[in-house]
Amino acid sequence: MLPDVLKVRTADNVQIGYVAAGIPSRLMAFLVDLLINAAVLFVAAVGAAALYSALGSSGGVAEAVALTVFSLMLVLGHFFYFAILEATSAGRTPGKRALGLRVVRVDGSAPGLGESLVRNIARLVDYTLGIGLFVAFFQPQSRRVGDLLAGTVVIRERTAAAHVPAVMAPVLLRAPDSGPPIDGIEHLGAHEHGVLRAFLSRPGLPPEQRARIAHDMSVKLFERMHLPPSAPERIWPPELFIERLYLQLSARLGLS
Repeated sequence: MLPDVLKVRTADNVQIGYVAAGIPSRLMAFLVDLLINAAVLFVAAVGAAALYSALGSSGGVAEAVALTVFSLMLVLGHFFYFAILEATSAGRTPGKRALGLRVVRVDGSAPGLGESLVRNIARLVDYTLGIGLFVAFFQPQSRRVGDLLAGTVVIRERTAAAHVPAVMAPVLLRAPDSGPPIDGIEHLGAHEHGVLRAFLSRPGLPPEQRARIAHDMSVKLFERMHLPPSAPERIWPPELFIERLYLQLSARLGLS
């Protein structure tokens, strides 16, 4: 089965595909966060109880107030833990970071405090009789009720394990090794050269976004160049492939 993909088109008319996180990985991330959240709330509750005891209050009213405050602290602390971390860490809680997951808006951008509050307050609905798990099981991209209400989706982040730091913008200023001749380059022209140059001329892109765009560009170029599945270019890091292709295509077209 192919993974569910969230497709986003950037302002540069480049389509980026995000692989939606599955239910098992989301549950694992949630359990990690739940343990951290429980530990933090336990320490806070113990501290609050010690403070209450030190004040020496007595009587049923004081105990009822204290119990109410503790309960509110535990409930609000649970939901705000997720909401604040997602809003301030580009959609990553410690659990999601550990599992390589991230929350994004359906347009691919990071969620704000509003979206984070909505999707996490809606956990009240998701927790009820397992409604969230049921909805996520049947919903494309495994979105629970909170995600549907907030317009968010949990995605898998591409790792940089196979990423070799590339020259990027400086490739336009000096001449690194253009590598072995690339087959199928005759199928490309000035238009593709311009697209490659535009990509390599933008050093300000975040590394993760640059890697995603390079991957998607490489896939389209492989098809246009009719490269077979066994072509060695297909196992090059995408950014390295784009650099070498740009240099070789420049030489072929007499451009720079």
